[in-house]
Amino acid sequence: GEEGYHTAFFTDIQSFSAFSEKLTANDLVELLNDYLTEMTDILLDNKGTLDKYIGDAIVAFYGAPAPVDDHEYWACLTAVKMQDRLAELREKWQEEGDRWPEIVHNMQNRIGINTGSLVTGNMGSTMRMNYTMMGDTVNLAARLEPAAKHYGVYIFVAEHTQKAVADLFEWRFLDYLKVKGKKKPVKGYELISLKNEMSDNQSQLVQAFDEGIKLYKKQDWTKAKKRFKEALSLEEKFADRPTTPSDVYLDRCDYFKAEPPGKDWDGIWTMKTK
Repeated sequence: GEEGYHTAFFTDIQSFSAFSEKLTANDLVELLNDYLTEMTDILLDNKGTLDKYIGDAIVAFYGAPAPVDDHEYWACLTAVKMQDRLAELREKWQEEGDRWPEIVHNMQNRIGINTGSLVTGNMGSTMRMNYTMMGDTVNLAARLEPAAKHYGVYIFVAEHTQKAVADLFEWRFLDYLKVKGKKKPVKGYELISLKNEMSDNQSQLVQAFDEGIKLYKKQDWTKAKKRFKEALSLEEKFADRPTTPSDVYLDRCDYFKAEPPGKDWDGIWTMKTK
C-alpha cells in the first residue's frame, strides 16, 4: 500500500433491506443495477475511483491511483450530482406507475465524505487481491454515512473536507460529534448545494438553524428551542425522512434543560449507535 492525502466516499440506499421485502429477486436486481449504473457513471465522470460494491453500497475514493487535484471538490460535486440524478430517477419510476411499489418512488441515498491520510493499494490474500483503501480517514467516512440518518440528512461531510471547499458549496453545520467507535470528535456538515444555488427556503432554514446552534452552545435552551422551531417549519418534508436536524436539537434542548451539562461542557455529542 501507498499512503497519501485523499478523500474517501461512501454511499448506500436508505432502508434498502425493506426493498427486498417489496420486490421479487429479479426486480430487485434490475432496480439495483439501474441505480448503481447511474451513480457509478457520475462517480467515474467526476474523477472518482470505484473501490467496490457492497450490496447497494458504493465505496470509492479520490486521488489514487492517479493523482487528482482538488479531490475534495470532486467528491462533493459527485455527491450533489448523485442526489440530483436520484431525484430524476424517482420521477422516472413514479411515471412508470404500478411497475414499482411506493418505496421505490421515494428512494433516498445517504453519502458520507471525509478527507485525510489513507493507504491505497492491493490488499487481500495471495489468491485474491483488491485495490482498496484503509485507514482512520476511511473509518470515519464509513461512520458518517450511517450517522447521517440520525440527523435526517443525506450528504454528511467531515470538517477536513468541508474546509477545503467551504467557498464552493452551501453548507449547514450539524454537530461536533464523536461517531461510534471513535474517540476523536469531528465537526460534521450537511452539504446542501453548489454555491449560490440554495433556494430562499433553504437560506432561511440555515440562518434560523445557525442562530439556534449559537444559543444551544451558550446553553440558552429556551431561546435555542424557539429558533429550532422556526427552522423546523422550513425543513423539507418528504416521505420516509426519519427526522430532521431541527427535530434532533429540539429534543436535545429538552434533555439538557432537564439535565444541564455544566459550565465545562464542550458541546461534543457522543453517538452510541452506528
